[in-house]
Amino acid sequence: MTGSFSVVKSEDGEGTIRLTISGDVDNDVAAALTEIISNAAEQPGAGALVVDLDRVSVLAAAGIRALLEGRAAAERCDRAYRIINVHDDVTVYALRVVGLADIVSPVSVSQQRN
Repeated sequence: MTGSFSVVKSEDGEGTIRLTISGDVDNDVAAALTEIISNAAEQPGAGALVVDLDRVSVLAAAGIRALLEGRAAAERCDRAYRIINVHDDVTVYALRVVGLADIVSPVSVSQQRN
């Protein structure tokens, strides 16, 4: 049985869409996450797509695959794609191993502006 999982979508008024993920991102929810990211990337008028992992308690291999597929969807739609608030060193390492190092940030976009 999987734990809770949710996604909150917000926009900053400048075209950036933020998907704040909460809970366990495992095999049970990975397909749904892929679809959510793809739908956000396809949204007309969207600019950058930011996936915020601050509230993720478990990121399984299937979740990493969903993030990779999300990047592919963003690239197909010519959207910038960023993963932020990755706090766990093992998760940072895993994301780097699969080729997401260039888009992973341990701090939030709002913290980078300060």
